Amino acid sequence: MKFDYIPIPSGSQPPMIKYDSDETFSEQLDNHRHAIHIRTLYAIKYAYDTKFNDNITIAFLNDKDTILGCPPDVWIDNLQMTMEYFIEIEDYERCQEVKELIDKLQK
Repeated sequence: MKFDYIPIPSGSQPPMIKYDSDETFSEQLDNHRHAIHIRTLYAIKYAYDTKFNDNITIAFLNDKDTILGCPPDVWIDNLQMTMEYFIEIEDYERCQEVKELIDKLQK
């Protein structure tokens, strides 16, 4: 089953977040936190590298037809949250990747 519209590195496909209330939605976001931040980094990086300037898919919500997306005007904001996450888990290699991508997007 292929979930993505653009090819990105293996392991960074959008997660499927299933929920039935606001409470379970928040729980599921927390449960998929790592996958969401990995996806954010590599989907935005791929979009930048290929000059894809449209919404990227971060996750699927309850089915493959409903998405949690990220439009280009908030890519930097989302990357800054992703940077905070990688700092929190002490993944400094990915922090560097995020910083370099933010720098490219700000040019």
